[in-house]
Amino acid sequence: MYNCLYSVYSEIVLSRAMTPRPYRMARRRVSADQTRARIIAATRELIIDQEGVGTFSLEEVARRAGVARMTVYYQFGSLRGLLEALLDSLAIAGGMDHLAEAFRLADARAALDRYIAVFIGFWESDRPVLRRLGALATLDPELRTMLEQRYGWRRKGIAVILERLAKQTSRPKPREMKEAADLLFLLTSFVTFDTLAADRRTPAQVTRLLQRTAHRLLG
Repeated sequence: MYNCLYSVYSEIVLSRAMTPRPYRMARRRVSADQTRARIIAATRELIIDQEGVGTFSLEEVARRAGVARMTVYYQFGSLRGLLEALLDSLAIAGGMDHLAEAFRLADARAALDRYIAVFIGFWESDRPVLRRLGALATLDPELRTMLEQRYGWRRKGIAVILERLAKQTSRPKPREMKEAADLLFLLTSFVTFDTLAADRRTPAQVTRLLQRTAHRLLG
């Protein structure tokens, strides 16, 4: 009987001891996520801040976020890791997860239209910081490499759609493929969008303009 009571007592003690632990862990995760979001927001603000460009560092980001430098380092590992996280957050906020929808469309022209629309939505989502990142990349080789890598993903998507177009419409021809890819890459760039939108065009108007241009380009 004593063994049975001891077993029950042990289970009660252990359950009481262990129950708060998952709760505390979940609370710490929430706190860590909030801290991470605050640091990324501070990074964005610092990039946009004209005066902050010359002092862009983990220390300055930490100061703006109201955390210790080691907290930033613990969360992101390095300045590159922090910038990668910022770019990821911009992609999520800008709806880049909808890009998969383009590749699920059976019609290649419809896929191209959707592809263009998703990128216009992304470019419009945070024009100030995307504009500043492009400017900073001209001075920072590491940032330029990061952006070129991500823009390379856009080029790969264009290549996939062009191959589908060629199978469905016989255009572009094999000899035209590289030129068509280069032109579509230019059409779907942030610089193209920013230039066209600056002339008081809405994102929807820019989208339709680029879609029509792409269709004419591909015959």
